[in-house]
Amino acid sequence: MKIIVITPDRKKDALAPLIMNGLYDNDIEVIASDGGNGVRDVYTDEQIIEHAKDADYVFAIFGKVNPSDAGFFRAPRYYLLDAINRPDITAYIDGSEWTCTAHPDSPTQISESVTNLSRLRGEPWISEHMYARCSWYFKRAVFPEDLKRDKIIPCYLGAWNAWCLDSEEDTAAYKEYDLYCSFGGNAGHTGTGLRAPVYDYCKELKDIKSIVGTRLDHKDYLDAVAKSYIGISAWGAANCCMRMWEIIANKTCCFIQEPIIEYPHKFVDGESCVYYSNIDEFKEKLDYYLNNKEECVRIGLNGYNHMKKYHSGKARVQYMLEVMKGKDWRTL
Repeated sequence: MKIIVITPDRKKDALAPLIMNGLYDNDIEVIASDGGNGVRDVYTDEQIIEHAKDADYVFAIFGKVNPSDAGFFRAPRYYLLDAINRPDITAYIDGSEWTCTAHPDSPTQISESVTNLSRLRGEPWISEHMYARCSWYFKRAVFPEDLKRDKIIPCYLGAWNAWCLDSEEDTAAYKEYDLYCSFGGNAGHTGTGLRAPVYDYCKELKDIKSIVGTRLDHKDYLDAVAKSYIGISAWGAANCCMRMWEIIANKTCCFIQEPIIEYPHKFVDGESCVYYSNIDEFKEKLDYYLNNKEECVRIGLNGYNHMKKYHSGKARVQYMLEVMKGKDWRTL
């Protein structure tokens, strides 16, 4: 199988590395436009147009464009879609948050979303330009009302290969910390979801060994996640959070602010994650699991296995290809 992939120019997008992992892990021939995000080889416009003549599919992956990018990063080469002119085999993969451009629609959208959940979905929410040029519109954050449009399919975040702790070592053997909360304090990022009250509660906990609100470089961060019985995730933009996937990828019991977006193969409370919907529920469940570490180890392993089966890059691309063959995403 050969797939043309129009990729962001070096700038990391939450979905792009996951999709690239999946394409290569499924042994697909990839004809990519730009480097970064795990892309191995890049091609010129002319080469891409020629390869598109016998390609099985065309993937166009969202890339955020900032005014400050000029001279450093180029915008994704979406103009190639018109040159290729094969909308019947084209999928758009929209990893945006807040709006379809990934820029908030007002200076207050982010703060408004804490108490008004409808503001998680800013305007414009769907890129009509890309919607008109594809047969499948895979979207990172899909709310129930989005499913009224027939091309829109959930394509949630997942765990990048680089995050995954594939060691066969007994996870309980290397746990050092009771709890890791990676937002708040000098780590910042408390402006969305329940992050602020969760951080405020965690930082006051006594008689436990924890890391709360401390900024770490990414290698040390993943190491700390793996060494923790419990890792905390709460909504970032678009009702989801990359911390969730980093925690699960390291076989750590993940406390997840329960999402309201649509996606298949959800994690199960008390089996493969711990959900909470408000600060009181968070406190109650945290107290229970801090006193039941063996349950944390079990849930962490279950979450990791569920992720590998359904939410790795390899699994995500397989899911997309099945949908593109005509299967309903709800039944996969």
